Amino acid sequence: MPQTHVTMQDVAARAGVHQTTVSLALRNQPRIPAATRERIQAAARELGYTPNPLVSALIATRQRRTRTRQAVIAYVSADDEAHGGRRGVYQDLFDGASDRAEELGYGLEHFWLGDPKLTRARFNQITFTRNIHGLILGPLFMQRPTLDVDWARFSVVAYGYGIAEPHVHRVYPDFYHGMVEALRRCRAAGYQRVGTVLEEKTDVKADHLWLSACLSEQHLHKGHARIPPLLLPRWDEHAFAGWRRRHRPQVIIGLNSMLYLIRDWTRTPAGRAAADMRLVMLNLTTAALPAGETGVLIDRGRVGAACVDQLVGMMHRNEKGVPEKALHLIVENGWVDGEGFLPK
Repeated sequence: MPQTHVTMQDVAARAGVHQTTVSLALRNQPRIPAATRERIQAAARELGYTPNPLVSALIATRQRRTRTRQAVIAYVSADDEAHGGRRGVYQDLFDGASDRAEELGYGLEHFWLGDPKLTRARFNQITFTRNIHGLILGPLFMQRPTLDVDWARFSVVAYGYGIAEPHVHRVYPDFYHGMVEALRRCRAAGYQRVGTVLEEKTDVKADHLWLSACLSEQHLHKGHARIPPLLLPRWDEHAFAGWRRRHRPQVIIGLNSMLYLIRDWTRTPAGRAAADMRLVMLNLTTAALPAGETGVLIDRGRVGAACVDQLVGMMHRNEKGVPEKALHLIVENGWVDGEGFLPK
């Protein structure tokens, strides 16, 4: 009768090695020579070996119970406000990642790129001395072409699109469908004239997903006013006032940093005529939800936890360097109906 279940011992017998060597080779442990790993993995494929998920889960649970923060994950950010022990407006992202790392037996250490003392040599020295092999790229103030990092040394997961190259695994909120949801909610509420205002650098950091969704929805819903999105390099009162006069939006969708400036402007004599516009935010967060606001609710704590889950799995599999094909993990958003959103 043919054998229906191939064990690790069967693979060891085929490859002529000890069962422990098979276990290490199948997890890509570098202590096993590359040629030996490849030979063992080839034997496993020939035999049709698959790991027992219950045994794997049991081993992982035992490791978490006995591990006392023996490993540290580096969290790298360049948010302008993220210094002096603070993570700026992304504190909830860091807290979510830190809590999840703690659950899995890891520490999370923050490295702020704005620190002039944090040179490449210093970063390499610290990470080498502390045996840091996991790297989370947190928020960067503006998108960078790349970072001066020896990628081959680390398992890497990035939050969003803070760097353009290399193409590492990324985790981020569902930017695209956040905009789609905001536009659909506005239409359902009966608004015909909906405008979008974005800051150029934040649109780039989201890989133009907000802008793409806006233009796509306008194309699909031709019965509504097609107001061109306004992209600004920075807040420009005169550019905004001209755009508003031309298109007369009833609702403006955007990020809170820009919408708060628009709200302040409507309280001045120059903007008083636009005071009845509704504002819909694309980045309300569970950590700081202002009363009465309407918009997309992002759980950045969940995003941070997902970054750690992705990274720890890669570290367990010894997956380092730039992947051949990067994975993107998108975390679903919520929605908040604030006071005064529905038309009067």
